Amino acid sequence: MRSNIKNIFEAVEQSINTINQEWGSFQDQIREQLPPEYHTELEDLNIEFQLAVSELVKELSQPVLTLATTGTTSSAKSTLVNFLCGAEIVPVAVQEMSAGVVIVEYSETKSLKIDQTPGALWECGEWRNLTDEDIYDRLDQVMKSYLQANRDGKTSVACPQTTIYYPFRLLADPKLLDLPEKTKVRIMDLPGLAHVGDEGNGSVIRKCKEALCIVTYNSAETDRQKVSNLLQEVVDQVKELGGSPARMLFVLNRIDEFRKDQNWPDSEIDFFKKTVHDIKQKLTKELEEYQEDISALKVIKMSALPALFSMQMKSDDQQKSTQASRKIDSMFNFLIPEEIIEDLPRKVERWENHERRRVAEKVWEVSYAEEFHKYLKEHIDENFPQLVIPQIVDRFKAKAGNAVAEWAIQTTYAFINSSEEDYQKECNNIFQIRQDISQFILQKAQELRGPFEQIENALEGLMKESGQMASPEQESIDPRTRTDQIIADIIRELRESSYQERADSLVPLYGWRKAMTEGVEEILEPVIESLDNGKLRLNSKTLQAANPTILNLLERTIDDLIDLGYSPEVAENGKEIEARTYEEKSNLTKLNDKLNQLADILKLLINEAVKKILEREMRRVRDALETLLNAYLSILEEGMSSIAPNIGISFSNSQMVKIDIELQPSFEFKAGFPIVEGTWLEHVEVPKHKRDWWSLWIWKRIAYYIETKERSSDNAKLPKTEDILKGWLLQKKQAEVEIYRQVADWFISQINSFLTGVESSQKEIVDRYQERLDKAHDQARLSHQQDLSIWNYLQLEAKQLEDNIKKAGKVLR
Repeated sequence: MRSNIKNIFEAVEQSINTINQEWGSFQDQIREQLPPEYHTELEDLNIEFQLAVSELVKELSQPVLTLATTGTTSSAKSTLVNFLCGAEIVPVAVQEMSAGVVIVEYSETKSLKIDQTPGALWECGEWRNLTDEDIYDRLDQVMKSYLQANRDGKTSVACPQTTIYYPFRLLADPKLLDLPEKTKVRIMDLPGLAHVGDEGNGSVIRKCKEALCIVTYNSAETDRQKVSNLLQEVVDQVKELGGSPARMLFVLNRIDEFRKDQNWPDSEIDFFKKTVHDIKQKLTKELEEYQEDISALKVIKMSALPALFSMQMKSDDQQKSTQASRKIDSMFNFLIPEEIIEDLPRKVERWENHERRRVAEKVWEVSYAEEFHKYLKEHIDENFPQLVIPQIVDRFKAKAGNAVAEWAIQTTYAFINSSEEDYQKECNNIFQIRQDISQFILQKAQELRGPFEQIENALEGLMKESGQMASPEQESIDPRTRTDQIIADIIRELRESSYQERADSLVPLYGWRKAMTEGVEEILEPVIESLDNGKLRLNSKTLQAANPTILNLLERTIDDLIDLGYSPEVAENGKEIEARTYEEKSNLTKLNDKLNQLADILKLLINEAVKKILEREMRRVRDALETLLNAYLSILEEGMSSIAPNIGISFSNSQMVKIDIELQPSFEFKAGFPIVEGTWLEHVEVPKHKRDWWSLWIWKRIAYYIETKERSSDNAKLPKTEDILKGWLLQKKQAEVEIYRQVADWFISQINSFLTGVESSQKEIVDRYQERLDKAHDQARLSHQQDLSIWNYLQLEAKQLEDNIKKAGKVLR
């Protein structure tokens, strides 16, 4: 059986205390053997070590648990936040209200802070000693002001950022969570998908990688197309949160809808099984690198709103209890068993306390609130330590742990080899170590860089091919497919190498293309379908999430095109037009203007959608790079330690795996349909005087001749929708090859930076050992004596200390 969360934190703290005791004993013993010149260095090192230990113990005793909530459209996510808080303080509405990030920090007193943000149209500041209603109303006005500004196209207005300080029940009730005594808990209510990229939101969301996430799904939706959109929303939400889905708890909220059905047990069970299967299948398809985590996902049922009301019914505040009872009776009467309803007075105000408690307990049960708390606690127990402890321990190692282990190993080994004969041998050994490590890093660098250089070289070839006249055979080869195959081959090779356990983490290197393709098609296909049918059908998820002003303009443009004669027949076959008269030219100009306007609108929509998709997908690519570099750091450390076991080579992940440059690939889609100036031949009757022979050339008469005159025209070929689609998809194809190249370049540059850091760090470690060996040699020449038995014993102690520091925090595994 798993230890609970407190035991895990206590075990890690105990391991650090043991290391501290070992270090204390070791330094007392070595101080007796060291010349006085070493004492200051030892004291300074000990001070740094004690500060690092104190900071680590403090962080372990006061960890920060962040619960981040997100969800699909109309999934009652904000209601779930209110349920966790035990009060209605976050606004809820039929339409999406979540725009900015709302953070709820635990506090004994209630207050609200609204940050000053660019272009804010609402009052900013901090208010103390508020009621629940005050908090709700202020937030409600802020959200509505922002959403109205967004609808009005005021892009300069940044999303609101607010913090509520509140004694929420999740921490106030010690029975709900079994956490270390001083654990800080915050709830982060994340914005809806339409606003995740808004100014201020993205940076906050990207910082919550150590958060445990609750993803809510709208169980009340039955429309097949909308259900499909919801499943895609789940995937997009997971991608926005970043990292593994293992830290996410999935909640099928609003499950009470099934209780309205007479055969609800069967329909609820069928829905639950199907939805869990569909969510896992969708996630597996789009997040291949996390297949194992996805198969073990926790998905639970919940009805947050009746659960909140049932809790409020038990309040000692009679007015609050009555209000909650009234809401239960009017909105969720079907959740109350008939035998209980028959015993209740008709008016809620007349319900006795024991009757209210009886109703509340039954509604609490059927809303699955108890099960929710059980799974939430298990989720926290299982994932919170792994998210928090490794980072805390790594910071300890970076600040002093690795330095202490290195000093202990190197100093003892330096004195063991300080005699003249051993000193010369060890200097030669260091020279050989430098060569061996350099060769080892070179080998691993090629192993690490090689696959991405393959990608880069292949892409260079593809880019050259695209600029030349391709043969029919070349035209049949899709460069993106070839690139996908190259990456798939690399992943297969990695599965057979030392990186085999994490090879699948590189799937995002080509997985982004599928997401980009779907996003572009979700814009183009509804537009093409609307033109093909002569009727607006713009109901795709990507279009509905677009800027409302641009979407409205798209609708009007399609309607205008249809009115101007772009009929379903033209959409299917295209049409050659030669406008000769002023009126014909005017109509053609209008039609062409609308086609160009359509192209411009599509360009805006596609560029906006692709930008958002790539931002989301490139976070997965960044995660893949971090996973790759962390794995190779372990391989490099292990290999170097094998080459030089007595130098104490250790690396900190946070120091070595630094990705300083964000991956932001770009490609601009272009728009336009031309009108070509042309000519046409007009046959005209021209009068001419003529003398005939039979009149002896005396009389003239008027005769008419046909002359051909060249006239100007405006010529255009109205493209059929198939050609419009091909044009955009060709641009998408070109974009993908270019983005592949940018991703490969970025990967190689980050790998080079990582390898440079590792090489520099190990060189400094070896240099320090050389300095310590030289210093020990000088001391040996002065004292002319060495007691190797003592130093050999101390080195064993140093080795034990190094081993325990490396293992620190690994009790989790």
